[in-house]
Amino acid sequence: MDRLLTGRAALLQKQIDELNQRIEELAGIGITSAADTPEEDQQRLAEFRLELEMELKTKRVVVLGTGHEYQMLGHKLGQHLRQRLSFLIERFAATKIMEEWTEGEPSVASELAKGPLKYKNVGTPQEAAFETYHCHPVNHPSHDGVLGTCEDAPSMSEHGPLDKQENRERRMLQNIQHEMESHNVGLFAVGLVHLHSMSMKLKEAGFNVAAYSWVGLDELIWADRASTSRL
Repeated sequence: MDRLLTGRAALLQKQIDELNQRIEELAGIGITSAADTPEEDQQRLAEFRLELEMELKTKRVVVLGTGHEYQMLGHKLGQHLRQRLSFLIERFAATKIMEEWTEGEPSVASELAKGPLKYKNVGTPQEAAFETYHCHPVNHPSHDGVLGTCEDAPSMSEHGPLDKQENRERRMLQNIQHEMESHNVGLFAVGLVHLHSMSMKLKEAGFNVAAYSWVGLDELIWADRASTSRL
């Protein structure tokens, strides 16, 4: 019995079938397309087949980098994050949703977990090895970074300490590896600053990775405008 394909694998198989049909039709009437030569079609077909083989034999993790505030239940842009998570879950046929989050706190992602879709917080515990700078900007009295509090500084945040951030990413990778043991496709929501480095760690660990980002700037602007118009 043929394996039922879902997600990215199903899309690749559809592209393969359509290209095969195109090649057969061109061969049947003895002409070639002005845009593509038969050799180019065959090359694309080989690439699609290679991608499909990789998709079927390698576990897939889809990474979405975003702002942590949007993950909180009740945030005004939470519905927009939900839309993006739901889209990626459906298109990749994910059965596991994971996120960098606070232990014990409900989130937009955790509320999506129903039926075959399972949820897990893969963030780090509140231990010294994972303790990073506070989220306060450098001009906030409670900022605890390299320069200390700089009340005359423009507003910006400091990322670090770098070794603690690295500890966090390594632990998150271990957590994801454990959670993916019984799943083939998972979605991982993470703070935007970790998007590239976590995607590379996952790739180096043998996962097939697709990475996306959403910071909600357009939605924030429209939400603020709507709020102002009601005043």
